[in-house]
Amino acid sequence: MFVSALYRYPVKSLGGQSVSSLRPEVRGFEDDRRWCFIDQRNNFMGQRRFVSLTHFRAEVGGDELRFLRVADGALVGAVAGARSGPRRVEVTVWEDTFWATEVEDAHLPAITETLGIPGARLVYMGAEDRRPVDPRYAQDGEEVSFADGYPYLITGTASLQDLGERVEEKLDERRFRPNIVVATTEPYCEDKWPGLTIGQHRFRLPKPCARCIMITQDPDTGDRNPRVLAELAAYRKEGRKILFGMNACWEGGTGLVEVGAPVSVPDQE
Repeated sequence: MFVSALYRYPVKSLGGQSVSSLRPEVRGFEDDRRWCFIDQRNNFMGQRRFVSLTHFRAEVGGDELRFLRVADGALVGAVAGARSGPRRVEVTVWEDTFWATEVEDAHLPAITETLGIPGARLVYMGAEDRRPVDPRYAQDGEEVSFADGYPYLITGTASLQDLGERVEEKLDERRFRPNIVVATTEPYCEDKWPGLTIGQHRFRLPKPCARCIMITQDPDTGDRNPRVLAELAAYRKEGRKILFGMNACWEGGTGLVEVGAPVSVPDQE
């Protein structure tokens, strides 16, 4: 097995970047979901409620955060000094409330208007901000960024192909928002992985990832195909949860994770 693709999503719920290498950190890849838009009550704003976000993605260049249209890659705005701000605020993501830094920039009002979320505020998770992983599944010191629950999401190519054949559609892996895509030959073999060694890095896989309506959404157009979730539920449902991919935490290593890096299961090495 090997890494077939790597993704990071600088801003929660916006499209991300396909990249050839990334630096792992405890709370996720460097610059992965370190920014988030919040409403006036300091609750996160995501695609589930604001479908317009589907049409935009974010990129990081130094301390500049750039917003682009998915369709043509056109730049719609940029925020300089996006890693700092004048004050810290308490932010709520699902059931977690924690501190983050509010970013201020003269271009933000125009950017949020374009993104379809006028009046939204942008926050950044800095080194001093802490959000622990769900204690039911965490080990000591494990943290997560603005991601829904875990620092990393890993999927397998054979599982995606299997689901695509069932719905009779070639599915884009991006609709599942993975960080690491592993080239596999057996559908859902990842269910049995307690962990992975990827190049020089070790990852722990505490549990499968429960999926929601977002996987029905085309990552480019925002159009929804409810059959994707319904078909998955027919054979991948445990209790009330529909499962696809594995949540993961980084356990250490040196250097970068790269596309093409060898992947092995520790007890099978």
